[in-house]
Amino acid sequence: MNRAEPIAVPLPSVSLWVRWVMPVLVIARLTIKEAMRRWVFVGGLLLGAGMMALLAYVFANVKRHGEFLPAEMQGSLVVHFGLVITRFFSAVMATALACGAIATELERGTLTLVVTKPIRRWQIVVGKWLGFAVVLTLNQLLWLAVIEWGTWNRLGTWHWGVWKAGLIGLLYPLLFVSLNLLLSVHLPWIFVALISLVFMGIGWSETTMRNIGMLANLPRLLTLSQVAGYLMPTGRVARWMVVESEVLDIVPRLSGPPGVEMPQPTIGDLLYVVAYILVGLLLTCWSFGRKEVSS
Repeated sequence: MNRAEPIAVPLPSVSLWVRWVMPVLVIARLTIKEAMRRWVFVGGLLLGAGMMALLAYVFANVKRHGEFLPAEMQGSLVVHFGLVITRFFSAVMATALACGAIATELERGTLTLVVTKPIRRWQIVVGKWLGFAVVLTLNQLLWLAVIEWGTWNRLGTWHWGVWKAGLIGLLYPLLFVSLNLLLSVHLPWIFVALISLVFMGIGWSETTMRNIGMLANLPRLLTLSQVAGYLMPTGRVARWMVVESEVLDIVPRLSGPPGVEMPQPTIGDLLYVVAYILVGLLLTCWSFGRKEVSS
């Protein structure tokens, strides 16, 4: 009689979801809860929404040659400058939330407790990045709703360009989240915030230097403009937002000063921005993984 072969019973194993994804989601949830409790988030949210509502009121009462601006022009101005305010406040809020995400929490000891647990350091970084991304996305959607409200009051209809431009604009704060997380691995929050503001200025100076360089025929200034666009590619996002907001058909001057043509945004611009964000995130994971953390 042949002996029955033993049946191989697989040992219980932890699924990849529990092992790799769940820790990231836990860190993200804690990051969201912490961000929601901070006055910076609430204050910035209300201030940004108030600024955009004020903007809609101002353009509704602007007169040219003794007459109010046409409703279509009012709506276009509300959309354009509302999105400009959105970019500025989203960058500031991303910096305020992420500038002390790692170094400051290590100093306080709150992150040290997490590092000593069986969780990989890259999961901490990705979880924090994801948490900030969720918070800033919700914040952006609220601001876009305020802009849409102001536009609807002028036109009496929806302006879908607000949402198309706003969705692309979600990349804007993510640039600063990746930058601030990378810097916060090694520097105190105050230095991270200052460097982030410098990069913000570099990004905003790209357009100014390009316009001046083209008007005054200064090739070196144009070269500096290109360098600024690579160091902080916020201008690439801004140009896409201007085109997708559908305001240039009504107010062509919003593309730039007379005699200067705004470069047409390309898919390559968006790919470079996405690569910038991902490379910053990967460098943060790598550098935080190599950082010595005292328990």
